[in-house]
Amino acid sequence: MIRIRKKAPTFKKIELPKIVLIGNGVLPKIPRIIDIAKNPLIVTGKKTEKVAGKKVQKIVAGDKINIKTASIEEVERVINEIEQGYDLIIGVGGGSILDVTKLAAHRTKTISFAVPTNCSNDGMASPFASIKTNGKKETIKAKTPLAIIADTKIIRKSPKKFTSAGYGDAIAKYTAVQDWNLGKIIKKEYYGDYASSLSIMIANLVGKNARDIGKRNEHGVNVLIEALISSGAAMGIAGSSRPASGSEHKFSHALDLIAKKPALHGFQCGVGTIIMSYLHGKDWKSIKQSLEIAGCPTTAKGLKMDSDLMLNALMKAKEIKPERYTIIDHINFDMKIARNALETTGVI
Repeated sequence: MIRIRKKAPTFKKIELPKIVLIGNGVLPKIPRIIDIAKNPLIVTGKKTEKVAGKKVQKIVAGDKINIKTASIEEVERVINEIEQGYDLIIGVGGGSILDVTKLAAHRTKTISFAVPTNCSNDGMASPFASIKTNGKKETIKAKTPLAIIADTKIIRKSPKKFTSAGYGDAIAKYTAVQDWNLGKIIKKEYYGDYASSLSIMIANLVGKNARDIGKRNEHGVNVLIEALISSGAAMGIAGSSRPASGSEHKFSHALDLIAKKPALHGFQCGVGTIIMSYLHGKDWKSIKQSLEIAGCPTTAKGLKMDSDLMLNALMKAKEIKPERYTIIDHINFDMKIARNALETTGVI
């Protein structure tokens, strides 16, 4: 009997936001794009409700639910609410709230909008959600929001640390793409030329505007928001988080697991980018300088962590997403190399 091998699919589904509104005071424009729904539900939090949640609720005349954390339990709670008959879910808040919104929308096949209240990471437009499940954070396939409404008037009023953290997450695309290229060469995995080029462009663009982003003027915030949304688009095009997440994210996830009080995701990724750029043999000094200009910590002390914790996180990073080939898998990475990288780059 002759067995005929099936050909691999010659197509892929690309998820991108359909509508993006960015600017000072764009929040009231939501009614112009909401005619697709009759019964919206706003998902927000205790703090972000005061910042923008109530405003959105008033604008769209919808109901509201507050969540506390990005956990699978909260996702289920929002799903139960959606099943009462809502046809649109609007996430108003930071990354955790938007992640819960995206995953709940995906699992109920409901349209979602994202209204970010800060720009601390690139999750607002990505088709993935970082959700705590059984005590551990997992990256889960979700649903890209149909629309993103980023009101810079609101975002610029958020704590400065969130904007700096967003810069750290954006600059991390340098090493993410380097790691992805290694995966292509060594593991023969799929590598998207367009998605990787977009990610490098994002890193270059925010790097050129580090000072404006650090100052949080209108131009700088606009550049950063556009870059973070574009990063989400790169993931949608690639069908994975590869163009946005590499060894620097593994390091950050390791810190999340072992640190008593982890720093902001973007801050940890920024420090990880310095370390991994050094291991890749790239210009880590320029990256470190740009992070400092943007107001990001670049040392263990800046992250409020000690040297041993940083060393342990680097070693544990190899255990995070082992299927994702990166520089720490490519070299004979051990404690000696880890310490040398941390000391040479001035992280410890």
